[in-house]
Amino acid sequence: MIEDADADKVDRHTTKINKDTTKIDKNTAKIDKNATKINENATKADKNATKIDKNVALIKANCNCLIEANCNCPIGEHMACTARVPIFSTLSKDELRRIAPLIVQKSYKKNELIIKEGSVPHNFIIVNKGKIKVYGYSQDGKEQIMYILTPGDFFGERNLIHNKQADYNAQAMEDTVVCMIQRDKFQELLFKFPGISIKIMDVLCERLEKMESMFKKISPKDVDSRINMMLLELSHKFGRKYGKGVLIELPMSREEMANYIGVARETVSRKIASLKDEGIIEIIGNKKILILNEEALENSI
Repeated sequence: MIEDADADKVDRHTTKINKDTTKIDKNTAKIDKNATKINENATKADKNATKIDKNVALIKANCNCLIEANCNCPIGEHMACTARVPIFSTLSKDELRRIAPLIVQKSYKKNELIIKEGSVPHNFIIVNKGKIKVYGYSQDGKEQIMYILTPGDFFGERNLIHNKQADYNAQAMEDTVVCMIQRDKFQELLFKFPGISIKIMDVLCERLEKMESMFKKISPKDVDSRINMMLLELSHKFGRKYGKGVLIELPMSREEMANYIGVARETVSRKIASLKDEGIIEIIGNKKILILNEEALENSI
């Protein structure tokens, strides 16, 4: 009887062991399936990583032509911004790539203020797209435009050295995109690339000459001469050869043109109409002037 009881116990233990073995086999099968899934996911991850590497390589390849306007990758946009600025003209593509990550782009709507008089700018700002007018106010409260900035122009250079309040306003004349580099980071660039400092000095000298020219325009010299000087200046900066003359796509309204040289709007409109009657210019719509006789404008100054 004892032997039979022991035999039953052995059979029961054997049955349990067999059941446990079956469970273990099932769990092992599940583990194998999970391991297979993990391997499949790892394979997918490897494929995705390969795709990413290819895309990165493609971006880098495209960024070899970052100087071209049709390069739309972020680094390309930043490099295109720096490449069109004269102060960076001494730098190689590799050096421009080192500058590109320092740039922050910001968009402004038409008439939106970029710099407000009395604020303390902390950025060196490059115009990437659009137009910006830099202006202040005369003692009698009239707007006085100092500069019209277009792609490739910059401002904020004075705050590279001093933290002073801006004595001017900078306003988008149309939807505009700027590239900004923080003051401290730009100072580091000046130490690394001294050629940039020389280029900045060149541009600032040009601006001083323009300021002197502006003072002449608002001097007692007759109004006709001031308007002719303005048209020649606009021709040199914004004009392009077109048929029998130079076509200017005006960056300013008649009111802004008047503010630029310190005269009444009606005076500008009257003088432009007179130049048209004399056959010196041709008016095309509200925003275009075709200069037919530059020599006549120059001789009247």
